[in-house]
Amino acid sequence: MAVTAETGRSEVSQDSGPVLPLSVLRFWPIGVPTGVRYLAEGLMNRNWQVTMSAGVFFVKQFLDIDQEQIGFQQEVTSQLAASGLPVPAAMPTVDGARLVCAAEGRFAVYPWIAGRHRRGLELTAGQCGELGGLLGGVHRALGDLLPPVPEAAWKPAADPASTGELIETLVGRLPPPRSRDAFDERAARVLVERRTMLAELADRRPPDGRARAGGHVHGDFHALNLLYDDAGTVAAVLDWDRLTAGPLAAEVVRAATLLFGFGDERGLDLERAGRFVAGYQRASPLPVEDLAGAVWRLWWERLHDFWMLEWRYLRGDRSCDHLFPGAAALVVWWTRYYEQVLKVLAQG
Repeated sequence: MAVTAETGRSEVSQDSGPVLPLSVLRFWPIGVPTGVRYLAEGLMNRNWQVTMSAGVFFVKQFLDIDQEQIGFQQEVTSQLAASGLPVPAAMPTVDGARLVCAAEGRFAVYPWIAGRHRRGLELTAGQCGELGGLLGGVHRALGDLLPPVPEAAWKPAADPASTGELIETLVGRLPPPRSRDAFDERAARVLVERRTMLAELADRRPPDGRARAGGHVHGDFHALNLLYDDAGTVAAVLDWDRLTAGPLAAEVVRAATLLFGFGDERGLDLERAGRFVAGYQRASPLPVEDLAGAVWRLWWERLHDFWMLEWRYLRGDRSCDHLFPGAAALVVWWTRYYEQVLKVLAQG
């Protein structure tokens, strides 16, 4: 199904999905639109590929961060792009602004970057190391651009009692047994399993504290925020909406688990994950104790994490149901092979 929007000069067909208000495009010196395609990837914002008389561009509507954070992100990414890193920079309007705030929302325009996403499991050993080195380079560049982060506190560890209450809430929201579908049945099994695991592992809660190495981080470094060219080189690191400060090791370990997970009972591809961390360590070495602390804390966080079930049963949003089976299987696998994961990811 297509919808048609008036531009004042012509009609432009838009694919099904949220409609881009074409009037906002007049603020950029990019001509008139001739085609619009909504990009369904991503959970938080709205994105379109727009063909204009001056070329092809990427349009982003910000939905979940405030204007101050958008301005900070755009300034930092512009400087990262100027330093030579593969980071898209927002294009200036005719008045020199990078953000347009209209009645329809807040919009930015970026050059269109050709490329495709690749799963971490598609990468060669060398590419895994190069990707880790790229993240290390990003962290170094952010450290050069932004003030030091002396108080790199670890994220507070989840409380098993509070998680137990959440489990009971979710169990109470499950449909009656005779009305459950396959997802409901899996959710019920996982909730019971996790209740038992929390009781058995309660004494492994990590303490509060600080990492030795802190700085600014991308905040969401994973496969859908990376574009590769035909040669397998990263062409763009996308989506800087979670740019923040914290322990550098936390981003390295989280990225490794997001990039190199099998999505089933096999857990993580530890060989690729190890190559990634080794590449990072060559580019920007971190203390081993920071990496070990990040492994411990992320494992504990995942043990207590039910956000996909919260979306489905508390918010009525099923858009992330497909992520749940792999996430649930990873917790069990990681708990069973904790020492192996620690050895691979906490590299000196």
